[in-house]
Amino acid sequence: MNTMANETPSCVPTPDEDPLELAVERRLNDRRHGEGGSFTIFRVPAHVRDANKELYEPRLVSIGPYYRGRAELRAMEQHKWRYLRHLLRRAATVPLRALVSAVRGVEARARGCYSEAIAGGEDDGFAEMLLLDGCFVLEFFFKWNNQDPDALCDAGWALVLLHSDLLLTENQLPFFVLEALFDAFFGGRIPKGRLVELLLLHLNPNGAVLPHQSPSPCPAPTGPIDHLHLLHLFHQAFVPRPPMVVSSNRASPPPPRVIPCVSKLREAGVRFVKKPSTRGMFDITFYPKRGVMEMPPMAIDQASLPLLVNLIAFEQSRAHRTASDAPLTSYAALMSSLVTTGKDVEELQARGIVDNMLASDDGAAAKFFQSLGACSTLNYDDHLFAPLFADVKQYYDRSWHRHKARFTRDHCSNPWSICAFVLAVLAFFFSLFNQTVSVYNLAHHNKHSTCKCS
Repeated sequence: MNTMANETPSCVPTPDEDPLELAVERRLNDRRHGEGGSFTIFRVPAHVRDANKELYEPRLVSIGPYYRGRAELRAMEQHKWRYLRHLLRRAATVPLRALVSAVRGVEARARGCYSEAIAGGEDDGFAEMLLLDGCFVLEFFFKWNNQDPDALCDAGWALVLLHSDLLLTENQLPFFVLEALFDAFFGGRIPKGRLVELLLLHLNPNGAVLPHQSPSPCPAPTGPIDHLHLLHLFHQAFVPRPPMVVSSNRASPPPPRVIPCVSKLREAGVRFVKKPSTRGMFDITFYPKRGVMEMPPMAIDQASLPLLVNLIAFEQSRAHRTASDAPLTSYAALMSSLVTTGKDVEELQARGIVDNMLASDDGAAAKFFQSLGACSTLNYDDHLFAPLFADVKQYYDRSWHRHKARFTRDHCSNPWSICAFVLAVLAFFFSLFNQTVSVYNLAHHNKHSTCKCS
């Protein structure tokens, strides 16, 4: 007897069941994107992405599900199949079955890494994407490392765009997918740590994307790290670890959310000095007693902006235990406060702090720093530069500093104004002396006249 025939289908409501209850239950049982307890690859908030789509969306290749199938990226899909064939030819003893088996082993876990539901939950589309994208990334770095001739890698513009696309926060594969495919390709004979070494060697080949990197072309992360994806690996390896921020005192009230821009601080007597620091881009110090802010030099260009804003977006997607966990977010808050106009950029350029490579357009350079702050939300009570914010605001609010700066600017800005000021002072005292002598003589003369009369 077939018991299945006597069971009530789940999609047909019984008299005691409400259709709404069935619909909600169906959605609760929809596990196309896993249980959602370990999201590691997030979407950038729509209002941030829509304002600067070119900074967050891939221009050449889609990695992962978020941009898969876009018309402008379909040309690269053929290259992915070509790269898969090249990868299989690279080690003829590695069957396709081994790579497929590796993907099947991590498919469910990978599905749970994305913060949005993944289309194709009932077929093999997601697994195929993991296989194609993962093998594409591996073969891309194999070719780059071995300097294999390839039409795609040899095109200078393609290499730049590929490198940029692989480090977008929405364009990522879980790192364990790459590890599983790497392990399957080498049959477990090569430690997975070699994959990290290979990727680090080429993720930041010239060290120029972020200022003041370690001189080593392949800095090794300290201790075992569970890398979430390529962008996380880059953040761990190449974003400088912030030093302790020097501050004269920690203000008892909450630190300010913003500080005046460079131009206004200059009017209050703050001097900006280039700091020959080797400790990284976060080594910024303000000395309240002298009114001096020391900053390491920085080069700004359009190529580094997408990477910086995506690193900040990645920091924003994670929980922070300390201010040092999100140093770029703190840096963006500081620089977007300091630089608001082209005049601010001009001042920092004059001090040798900013090297503007945006066609000498100070307005574009100011927009560069404003774009950094557009995607960052910050705990203003506890961030990397909170003590500096408090010290700067306290210095700026003292009117004495503005009066002193105005006096210095008006009378001591060049040798001629100094000479004019000295001459004016001498003339004043000479005039005062003459008047004092005249008054004295007049009083002395009146005294003698009074004595004679008596």
